[in-house]
Amino acid sequence: MTKQLMIYDNVVPVNRETHRDMSIRQITSFAFAKEVNSVPIVDVEFSRICSEAPIVFAKTDTGLVSLALLGTQQDRNGFVDEDNNWTGSYVPAFFRRYPFVFAVQEGSDQMTLCIDEGFEGLNSDGKGERMFDSEGQETSYLRTVLRFAEEYQATFNRTQAFCDRLEEADLLEEARVDFTLNNGTRGGVTGFLRVSAEKFRAISDEQIVQMFRTGDLEMIQMHLLSMQQVESIVTKSASLVEGMGLPEEAQEVAGVH
Repeated sequence: MTKQLMIYDNVVPVNRETHRDMSIRQITSFAFAKEVNSVPIVDVEFSRICSEAPIVFAKTDTGLVSLALLGTQQDRNGFVDEDNNWTGSYVPAFFRRYPFVFAVQEGSDQMTLCIDEGFEGLNSDGKGERMFDSEGQETSYLRTVLRFAEEYQATFNRTQAFCDRLEEADLLEEARVDFTLNNGTRGGVTGFLRVSAEKFRAISDEQIVQMFRTGDLEMIQMHLLSMQQVESIVTKSASLVEGMGLPEEAQEVAGVH
């Protein structure tokens, strides 16, 4: 497996033979997340993210997904500063599970726990948490990682079902974010979808009741509320771009696989 899943460089299955003597150092740098301007999020994260970043939707090869918009430049995360620190108050689960991920092996429908062997914290020096003990058995650390990955996958599937219902109800519309930097440079972020306020107001009472019962109504409201954070994202990105002397131009939300 090669570069995939946005932030992963070399994803391979966790193996008790290959990784028996390997340890994982705690993540202290978010350099791995520095070059993405959006990240998949799951339903339980909407309430935390809606006050920090716009929640949008995008079509991928595997269906519609919900995303947190993190920046206005394609390869720049506005929440990661020049020292690779995370500057937000909440770190999305997609980043917190790194360097682990569930992936489908070729020729199989089963999900397998994998690790990014490109992660700088993967080492054979005994620094950090061991994945396997001296007898080759899973450590409590690895079992915790596996539970987190399983829970994440379950919520991801549930969130994708919510996105599918939005699409089936024809509530989404193409959108873009336009901005102007302090130096006068103009740009825009395109390639994403949002709930149309006009279409949302036009849904039937029966649909409203159904959305209330499924929890979709609350999710939509948090999504709409989150769009107030567009200006904040523009400001974060502008400060980062101008501070580093980087060019800013119209970009598309990218890097979601």
